[in-house]
Amino acid sequence: MICPKCGRKYDDDMPKCLWCDAPNSNYGNEPTVAETQTNQSNNSQDSAKEKGPRKGTLIFWMSLILGEAGVHCFMSGRTLRGWLYLIFGGIIFGFWVGFLSPFEIYFPVAVHFIMYFTSIAVSVLAYIDSWKIAHGKYTNTKTNFNYPGATWMTVVTIFCIVLSAVFTSSSLVGHAKSGFLNIESYNKDLRQKSIKQASKKDSEIIAANIETYMQKQEQFFKSGKKLGRFKDIDFADTTSSMYFQIQDLGAGIGVTYIGLISCSKNSTWLYTTSIQDGKLIWYTSAPQDENCKEAFPKLYILTPNSECSN
Repeated sequence: MICPKCGRKYDDDMPKCLWCDAPNSNYGNEPTVAETQTNQSNNSQDSAKEKGPRKGTLIFWMSLILGEAGVHCFMSGRTLRGWLYLIFGGIIFGFWVGFLSPFEIYFPVAVHFIMYFTSIAVSVLAYIDSWKIAHGKYTNTKTNFNYPGATWMTVVTIFCIVLSAVFTSSSLVGHAKSGFLNIESYNKDLRQKSIKQASKKDSEIIAANIETYMQKQEQFFKSGKKLGRFKDIDFADTTSSMYFQIQDLGAGIGVTYIGLISCSKNSTWLYTTSIQDGKLIWYTSAPQDENCKEAFPKLYILTPNSECSN
């Protein structure tokens, strides 16, 4: 309270000024109910402005881009729903599939089947959330704040829904044609096909490496009439393979299959050489497993590039 007589300030609940004893005209007057409600309304609006987000743009893009991860749910206070989106939207499942596949650890095909359709359901729910945000009907449960929408958000949502529908339909047709609905064999066949393709590709790279080794060994022999190890002949094995190992035999090179599917594990190919009558003689030892012959044909047709080889 500011005294109208002396201009000094004192507490509102004092009956008179402490300095000049002028009476406090507001002393004993209680605020009316209407004034109280107005003050409370103003305070709540100010609080909402301070605590609540002022725009819906960020949460809108989160619902479109990271909808299956439930990011927009966490942002709006819907923690439980956010966790359900994250778990059943396929994000965590996809991560574990990618993480465990190199170790040849796979989920049952029934789990793939379930997660495929639950991820579609979560995508639909995320698009519904985007639609609500675009129309200003999505509320932050912590602050009771409605995120303001915009016309462009509606247009973007419709575009994304159409694009997602086309992609999902084509994906579903592709899975069905490749045997996705065959619960008994899909997972096993797909895994074996993938591994066979990868191991065959590795074998072709290694076959080219072996040919390089033979050429370098023969060049080294011509210059010094002796055999050399990898470092002597300047052969650098730069192959990084999940399915094969290369060994330096001194007088040759060895290749061992360490996979599990294409042919018997630890099947070994040996490409060795010896000096006879001043010439190099090459010898090849390969597994007789028909599966190995079918899977890695290039490892069976390698011949050294030398007129003095057998």
